[in-house]
Amino acid sequence: MNFRNASQGQPDPKEINRERLKYLTNMKYTIAIQPDELILGNGMRQSFSDRWIAKAREMGHEVRIVNVYQNDIIERLRGCDGFMWRFTHPPFPRLYAKRLLTVAEHGLGLAVFPDWKTAWHYDDKIAQRYLLEATGIPIAKTWIFWNREEAIDFCSNAQFPLVIKLAGGASSQNVRLLNDFNEAKYWINQLFYRGLFSLDRAVNVKPQEIIKRLKPAASLLLKGRHPSPGPWYELQKNYLMVQEFLPNNSYDTRVTVIGNRAFAFRRFNRPNDFRASGSGNFDTDPKSIDLKFVRLGFRTARALSTQSIAIDGLYRGNECVTTEISYSYASWVVHECPGHWQLEGEPESGELIWNRGHVWPQDAIMEDFLVKLESRRKATIS
Repeated sequence: MNFRNASQGQPDPKEINRERLKYLTNMKYTIAIQPDELILGNGMRQSFSDRWIAKAREMGHEVRIVNVYQNDIIERLRGCDGFMWRFTHPPFPRLYAKRLLTVAEHGLGLAVFPDWKTAWHYDDKIAQRYLLEATGIPIAKTWIFWNREEAIDFCSNAQFPLVIKLAGGASSQNVRLLNDFNEAKYWINQLFYRGLFSLDRAVNVKPQEIIKRLKPAASLLLKGRHPSPGPWYELQKNYLMVQEFLPNNSYDTRVTVIGNRAFAFRRFNRPNDFRASGSGNFDTDPKSIDLKFVRLGFRTARALSTQSIAIDGLYRGNECVTTEISYSYASWVVHECPGHWQLEGEPESGELIWNRGHVWPQDAIMEDFLVKLESRRKATIS
């Protein structure tokens, strides 16, 4: 493997971080934190805020636990140095969280996590496609159409299979394979006429299933609106997004970059499926990681100026490309990685230094956040 261990005649970055953080404990900050808790698909409980709160208090900082849903939240944030809220992908609280974090960052002048550059494109694959293309990050070829006729014309001449995606969705939700034009036309009509909450397509024709499928139509006729499928979905309409299908990928490579740390593991596809996200079948052995994906992760993080980002990498022949990005992820899988890489120099040519040891991403985020608070303090007194 063409990377160097931190112990090979060089200062251990972990020791450097300890000294840096020891100094920062002398500076006391007030950090507002919104509690978060998520039950993952495998039943595991995950909270970023629990470790943030413990880490900040351990280092002597004041933690102000807030409730972002109270009417006086702005007053609660006043006087704080920073605000942290790890929100997830459902429309609520995602849409509200992006608003409040931006208000805290630009209106109150607080350091926030995630900041605007890190989170504005979260769970929005359309925004991600345009952003990655604009910044020159190699991506799987993606087409977006805002006109039904143009979408039909493209698909009538396209080479299948293609991958259709909705803008939102996690763990391979709202991602499916299009095998021919008729299948593509079906989804185009759904998207440009009535709209969709998901790409699930019922195949059961039992009477009870027919009644179930008639209910949305009845609601639309009688009430003039779609029935709400719950807080996990939002209506997708008037666009088509399709991506090239990249064959011969039995797994993807997930690279999570926090500051100057890159954690990587492989996620294997579900049985008889082309999708890897959410499969639960992963390999964290660093020897199995193609370091081109690690460099792509660093390149993406630097281009987008993110505090935290995870990229999903696939091969297009011999080329490594990104298909999606996310600021949030399952922290326990990152912690399973036996170490991480640090980069000296530029992503394309710099030296990758391997640091052995399990790290909770929440701790890495908090460490970087404290460094950011300190740099802001120094800037105000210089």
